Amino acid sequence: MLRVATWNLERKTVTSPTGSAAIAYVTGLGADVLVLTEARTGFPAGDGHVLVGEPRAQKRFTEDERTVLLWSAEPLELVEFDLPIDLTRFVAARTETPIGQVLILAVCITWHMAEVQYHEGPKRKLWELHLEYLRDLAVIMGQIDEPFIVAGDFNQRVPRVKGGNIAAAEALANTFDGLDIVSAGTPSGCSRPGIDHIALTPHFTAKQVKGWPNTVTGRRLSDHDGVMADVVLSG
Repeated sequence: MLRVATWNLERKTVTSPTGSAAIAYVTGLGADVLVLTEARTGFPAGDGHVLVGEPRAQKRFTEDERTVLLWSAEPLELVEFDLPIDLTRFVAARTETPIGQVLILAVCITWHMAEVQYHEGPKRKLWELHLEYLRDLAVIMGQIDEPFIVAGDFNQRVPRVKGGNIAAAEALANTFDGLDIVSAGTPSGCSRPGIDHIALTPHFTAKQVKGWPNTVTGRRLSDHDGVMADVVLSG
């Protein structure tokens, strides 16, 4: 069984009280693969292996910040695609797992307000970069001819909740058509739908999906709830 977990660390430094507590929590889950978003390059790999997305160009981000970080207990083989996608928000790699070699797509789908308010280039419309990322991700996933798992910050609740953007929800559904977003709804352990998700191709089945709230033992560690899934090969 392969345990995959994902959580947004809200840009906390690894040595801050909340950052170190969040890292201790997520590394204590016993996951084989972690996808962490809004993380730092100083994340302790321990006995595992780490790949990170490209650094953000905007001046408001520090040198050690990365929007997406992929950790695995086993070595990671970077997979590159000759297709457009924001590489600050995307890492793909193969790794050996308890169920065999698996391709992991670590994603942080762009926030709906990205470059709307705090822009350092062309000012964008609401959801513009989010929809662009989904289009690019759909093209990449359409080129993959092996089993894969997508995990990270989708920046949408699934299914769409009241007040959610209809066009964005439809675009996400189209992008992930044929995959099972096993974290949809309110995961066990949480009290609300989350925006951090795990999606599986039909080659895999989630035997158990659990979440945890952003506040752990009375301490707010993130602005996101996290989620993990225990995954086996289908049928």
